[in-house]
Amino acid sequence: MAKQKNIITEFRNYPLRVEFPILLLTGNQWWISDVPSANLHFHNCLEIGLCHEGEGTLIIQKESRHFSAGDITIIARNIPHTTYSAPGTQSLWTYLFVDPQELLDPLTGGYAKQTSELLRKINSAFLIPAGQSPSVSFYFNQICYSMQEKPSNHHLKVRSDFLSLLIDAVNFLPKQDAAPETLDSASTLSIVPALEYIKQNYMTTFSMDYLAELCGLSPTHFRRIFNLAMGRSPLEYLNTVRINKACYQLRSTENSILNISEDVGFHSISSFNRYFSRMIGMSPREYRCCDSQDERLQKAVYGNLKLMKEALTADQYRKYVILLNVTNNNNRLTGAVTFTDIYLAENK
Repeated sequence: MAKQKNIITEFRNYPLRVEFPILLLTGNQWWISDVPSANLHFHNCLEIGLCHEGEGTLIIQKESRHFSAGDITIIARNIPHTTYSAPGTQSLWTYLFVDPQELLDPLTGGYAKQTSELLRKINSAFLIPAGQSPSVSFYFNQICYSMQEKPSNHHLKVRSDFLSLLIDAVNFLPKQDAAPETLDSASTLSIVPALEYIKQNYMTTFSMDYLAELCGLSPTHFRRIFNLAMGRSPLEYLNTVRINKACYQLRSTENSILNISEDVGFHSISSFNRYFSRMIGMSPREYRCCDSQDERLQKAVYGNLKLMKEALTADQYRKYVILLNVTNNNNRLTGAVTFTDIYLAENK
């Protein structure tokens, strides 16, 4: 019997602004090649993609799906996936990376339970074929327009259109097999108090039994429902929130790693380092160094791009950026230092 090939899964962290956690990646540099990646990857946030041209294959965990122009993909955070185009071709995409909970909170504060139920449903990965949901495509394009043109009150409009997109997109969720145990809406909503408490108090010490009490459930029943609804135990979910907060501090502050670990709720630096490495795939120190190295490289590339934009024609500059992006993707595959894709999208 042939030995099964190990598939490496990479974590890609997209830094989102705290006050407006949505990122648009678009332009002629977002051509996807026909070279299948040896690795799957997953993100720290929800990914929504629209294919403008071409066709190819989308792999979600172990399942393959064909995509073509006009298709929309929705992939929740922490779901391994990869995309590549048909042999001898390229496909052009636009992507939105979003923290749905944080983006919608200012808009849906009075409807926390309904929003949590919607976000629970969308915690999946699926493809909406071209033409089957004109409304989802419409809201996607409206969001892109608002983020590029920044009309009056564009933050409010983006939030409103994003909520409408999710409401319509849930109609295309894949049908679940009958075998796994499922939850009704009332059972799922029963853990909302725990989710809200974790969000506000992740940095403090509390027991899982206390969360169960907040939800009016026995500890055993609470853990069962939480696992079914969130796909992980309450403690694993809490530590994931803490590590995501630590990533933000490692990027945006010069606080010591020890102070950061304590700020996000870890009382043992060894526990913090162990859990961080398990989730992110590198130590906190390596994560911070990589981020600093990327930032220095981005600044250097940015200065060069500005000079090239002044010296080249529009078409020559477009081709230059495409070549730069191809080189960057090749470097990523070989493990060399790269600048982030976000940078290229902002300097098309």
